[in-house]
Amino acid sequence: SEMCIRDRCCCSISHRPGYYLPMSKMFLAFDYGARRVGVAMGDASIGIAHPVKTISYKTSRILMGEIECIVNEWEPAALVVGMPRHDQDKPHPLEKRVNRFCKTLEARFRLMVHVIDESYTSFEADQFLLANKMGWEKRKKVIDMVAAQLILEDFFTTSLGEIKTHV
Repeated sequence: SEMCIRDRCCCSISHRPGYYLPMSKMFLAFDYGARRVGVAMGDASIGIAHPVKTISYKTSRILMGEIECIVNEWEPAALVVGMPRHDQDKPHPLEKRVNRFCKTLEARFRLMVHVIDESYTSFEADQFLLANKMGWEKRKKVIDMVAAQLILEDFFTTSLGEIKTHV
C-alpha cells in the first residue's frame, strides 16, 4: 500500500492491517472519469451527501494516493461508485475501467463497494450549477464532485433501508 503523502493532501495518516470496519455510517461516493474523479461523502443515518473534491489525475497511482488520503480522513463504512450506462443495450466506453476501479478500491481498502447507475448525473449536476448562475470555468471545477454527491444521494434514496440493516 502506498503511503499517503501529507503535503499532497490534508489528512491524518492511519494504516490498519486487515479489514477495517468502522462503526461509522459514513459513505464515500465516486464519479469516475478518464481524467477526473468527483468525490462526495454522506451519512447514511440521515441520507445527506456533500461534495468533497474533484481529483484530477494523470496516473492511477496518483488517483489511488489521493483516494487513500480521503478514505483515511473520513473512515467510511463503505464506498459507492457510479456506473455509466448507455440507453441502448451496448456497454458504455468507461464500463470496463469503472469495474477495474471498483475492484481496485475493494482490494486496497477492504471496504464494500456498491455500484449504482450514474446515468445523467453529470448532466444534472451541470444543470443545477447553471441554474445557480455559475459560470463554465467554475462549473468545470466542481461538476464532478456534485455528480458524486448526486450518486450518493441516489444510493441513499434507493438503498437506505437496506443500509440501515447492514451497517
